[in-house]
Amino acid sequence: MAKVILTRPQGENEGLAARLSEFDVTILPLIKLSGTALTESMKKTATDLDLFDEIIFVSKSAVKFAMPHLESYWSQWPLKLKWLAVGVGTAQALAPFGVQASFPQTAGSEGLLALEELRKVDGHRILIARGSGGRELLATELTQRGADVHYFESYERTPVPQPLLKDIDAGSILVATSAEIMQSALEQLEGKQGKLNLIVPSERIEALAVQQGFGRVLNARGASEQALYDAVVSVGSK
Repeated sequence: MAKVILTRPQGENEGLAARLSEFDVTILPLIKLSGTALTESMKKTATDLDLFDEIIFVSKSAVKFAMPHLESYWSQWPLKLKWLAVGVGTAQALAPFGVQASFPQTAGSEGLLALEELRKVDGHRILIARGSGGRELLATELTQRGADVHYFESYERTPVPQPLLKDIDAGSILVATSAEIMQSALEQLEGKQGKLNLIVPSERIEALAVQQGFGRVLNARGASEQALYDAVVSVGSK
């Protein structure tokens, strides 16, 4: 039976673990997410939410940490504001807040940029909800299209040491749903990455994993539980 290592932040692995009952599953969170205090700049951005044309959430974590802040300033969301999510899971996370968000069929910045809502944004003000730091492709491309782009960074990521990781068995399946998680794994595997099966959610992270010398790398083409489950079963059944 293949061993599966789930590495999302604490509290985000249990649903997938339950679905993978036929596998030997170990949960080893490799990054920690911590909410950041509201700065004066963030408070002004939240207050001025009605001045934006679109708001984009790049992860479920962005929803988790940003929405309570924004909700504290708005009992009803601005009518003209268009909501967008990086994928179906993020859109579902927005639903309890009374938001119906558009999302690409293929999750990721590239998918977002292909959406009809973001093709013609010259003169638009766009807010991107995300963690501190991260990929710049989305903002760069939207700026090139003429948009005025701002960030709402409501959380930060820190690596989590997992001493058990260096003893992982060859042929195990490691699930890494972000570049930060993959990097945290790489720094702790002590050169054993070539002996593992790695599951990632996108072409970008797939390319990074290949460059870093991971063994077999499978792109699940999404970070939903269903997509990751299907990918694990695909690798584990061979």
